Order: sequence, then structure tokens, then C-alpha cells
Amino acid sequence: MRRSSYDRPARVELLPLLDVVFLLLAVLLFSMVTMVRSHVVPVDLPSLATGEARELAAVLVLSVEAGGQLSLAGEPIDTPALEAILRERRAAASDDLAVMVHADREARHGDVTRVFDVLRAAGQERVFLVGKPGEGER
Repeated sequence: MRRSSYDRPARVELLPLLDVVFLLLAVLLFSMVTMVRSHVVPVDLPSLATGEARELAAVLVLSVEAGGQLSLAGEPIDTPALEAILRERRAAASDDLAVMVHADREARHGDVTRVFDVLRAAGQERVFLVGKPGEGER
């Protein structure tokens, strides 16, 4: 006698459910990684006609706002504290530390120069001035 498929007890298969859960987890993680912003202080960067993209291992992001305020990784900081943090991070990063300076288009020349002077006094050699790719301002 032949048994029909209705006679067997119902089973809940977990493998397809696990596949869907892992797929959703992977999509969530990927979308979180792509939503990370590189800077948190709104700085209007000037356009640069020349320049090149770099991949850096240890990076500090320093922002100079239009009014001359300094921010390190989005947190306000003053000049003496900046120099102390630079010396500490350089010692920990074994001289492979790079500083990316995000200077606002409206920042005064004196404020940006002061930042570069503090970086040099702390012994920082790898300093990059960040700008938007474009035609450049003439």
C-alpha cells in the first residue's frame, strides 16, 4: 500500500531560516560599514586641482573650522592638548602616524599656519592637507 504525502508529520526546516538570517546579518553589517563618515565636523573643504589618494595605517583627523576652532576626531581641542596627544600617539604608533588636516575654506591663514606649527613642534612629519577633488580655485 502506498502512503500519501499527507500521512507524514509536518517538519519545520531550520536551514532555510538560518540562511535568511545570515543574509540579513551580512547586509546589515555591510550597510553599516558603508555609512561610516570620514569626518564628523562640517568643514567646507576647498577644491584642489592636483593631489592623490593615499591609504594610511594610523591616522588622526584634525579639523580647523572657519572661526579657528580645532577639533580632533570631532572633539574640540586646544593647542596644548593637541601637542600632548600628538606626542602620545606618535610614541604608540612608532612614527607611522599621519595627520590629516581638514581646513575650512573660510579658515584664516594664521589659524592653519598655527596648526602646522604645533604639528611640527610635536615632531609630526607626515601631514596631509585634505581637499575636495575638483577643478581647483583660481
